[in-house]
Amino acid sequence: MQIGIIGMKFTGKTTLFNAITGAGLPTGQGGVEPHRAVGQVPDARLDFLTGMFKPKRTVHAAVEWVDIPGFQGGAGPDGSREGTRFLEHGRKVDALAQVIRCFGGGYGEPEPMAELESLALEMALADLQVVENRLERMAKDKARMGKVANPLEPPCFERLREQLENDRPLRDLEFNTDELKLMSGFSFLTLKPLIVVLNHGEGDEPPADVAEAARKAGAEVVALCASVEEELAQLDPGEAAEFLADLGIAEPALGRMIHAAYGALDLQSFFTVGPDECRAWTVRRGALAPEAAGAIHSDLQRGFIRAEVTAYDDLVAAGSMQAAKAANKVRLEGKAYEVRDGDIIEIRFSV
Repeated sequence: MQIGIIGMKFTGKTTLFNAITGAGLPTGQGGVEPHRAVGQVPDARLDFLTGMFKPKRTVHAAVEWVDIPGFQGGAGPDGSREGTRFLEHGRKVDALAQVIRCFGGGYGEPEPMAELESLALEMALADLQVVENRLERMAKDKARMGKVANPLEPPCFERLREQLENDRPLRDLEFNTDELKLMSGFSFLTLKPLIVVLNHGEGDEPPADVAEAARKAGAEVVALCASVEEELAQLDPGEAAEFLADLGIAEPALGRMIHAAYGALDLQSFFTVGPDECRAWTVRRGALAPEAAGAIHSDLQRGFIRAEVTAYDDLVAAGSMQAAKAANKVRLEGKAYEVRDGDIIEIRFSV
């Protein structure tokens, strides 16, 4: 899973990147290439399972964070848009996290609502360029051959153009299976799940109107002070927990960003446990048992027979897997079983 961190210049994107990855990169430097770092997904449930089963190794789920260069909004003297160039990096990730400056700090008066709207416009214009290029290509194909390869494609892309010309994101539309297939290769920015990060000053409150506008646009919202979070990330866990408590912050930025990412992408976790390994796996909400098996290994999905399932809370209450079985809290589920967040699963298969 890849999450792209996007935004205008001097919004604190790289500071947030440092806070959640520990990368320690210099900030305010600009640049044209993204920064990347892979980090573990913290999960107290996996930590508890590790303590219970004492495996040889523990494997957390992972997220790759991509700090995409910031840019100024609007068109340049030649009519080109810097945002369009940098946002191309965003097409390659699974979700976007827009950082909005809600602090002063020598960068002028913050304009968070304007930033939210400006970047939405930049992404819509970048997508519109892709759509218009595709429509132009289809028109040329029709003029040359008398038809287009797929008659469903022109009306689909005309619908996309109308939406984007009205400055509305594609995620607001509903698409059928055929349309989604037609669009799959274009990685539209305004179709990607969105997280809006309100980066406010220490002790300040995030702007409620911007948070509400972001939610109405279908985004997950996270409010934090990236500079404080970066400092906290450099402390040992005990000191960091103490400072978090003093500041009234429930959990570090990484945890809040992970929750938002899983919410935006509609993901959940299940676990496999044993003496060799305890591991967290990520699947979409609504995934059936064979799909979860496939997340572990394709052979398990191909030869799926049954899933032995225990709810995390039931295992905790029982105190051991043996006690959970004795209390009839371990059940066998078939191919139609819908995996739930926190399930502990053992796959029975034959290939």
